Amino acid sequence: MHLMMDDQGGNNAVTREYRKGNWTVNETMVLIEAKEMDYERRMKRSGDHSEGRNKPTELRWKWVEDYCWGKGCLRSQNQCNDKWDNLMRDYKKVREYQRKVAEREGNDSKQRSYWEMEKNERKEKNLPSNMLRQIYDRLEEVVEKKGAQTVAATAGGGGGSDPNITNLPYVMDRPMVSTFQPSLPPLLQHQLSAPIPAAIPLPLPQASPQLPPPPAPIIQPPPLSYAQPLPTIDV
Repeated sequence: MHLMMDDQGGNNAVTREYRKGNWTVNETMVLIEAKEMDYERRMKRSGDHSEGRNKPTELRWKWVEDYCWGKGCLRSQNQCNDKWDNLMRDYKKVREYQRKVAEREGNDSKQRSYWEMEKNERKEKNLPSNMLRQIYDRLEEVVEKKGAQTVAATAGGGGGSDPNITNLPYVMDRPMVSTFQPSLPPLLQHQLSAPIPAAIPLPLPQASPQLPPPPAPIIQPPPLSYAQPLPTIDV
């Protein structure tokens, strides 16, 4: 595959013939080194808002391609991008599996380390079948270094993180306080700067006096019957 490329002046054209096929171990190690150097380069220039980490992704991978070509890795920026995504995907799977194995060591677990398994056993566990130990260790070194630098930059106000690295801790050693001060007339500024007096407690309402209960109603006895028997008349 060929690609025509212009230099910065746009005057001369350079033809690059990219290598195809599987990546060699040496090419992979060069790519990891290129990503490490690219991240350090962007971290050092992060103070300049016109450059550094604010550059488009295409320009970052163009820099990675140029670095790889200088080391004899004749791959395009798209090839480098795809290979890096695959490396990080496989690395995260192996790292998570190794973490679970380490947690179960004290429980008499018979689960073996990734490096002790054959390729077919790795496939059965949905793990990468051909991750090399030297590549894994190199990726782990770069990821840990990048994580420490990202945490330091975040704590120092540098901000930003790499989307390929997950679960990075973020440090905040002081609460964020807004420094925005709106412009107010002198009279209002004086009123706002004056201390606010303490609140005066309101008197509690007094309970109304208890009235004596009403007297019980007087029950009148039923009226007495004064009917007298009528006199009898003799006939």
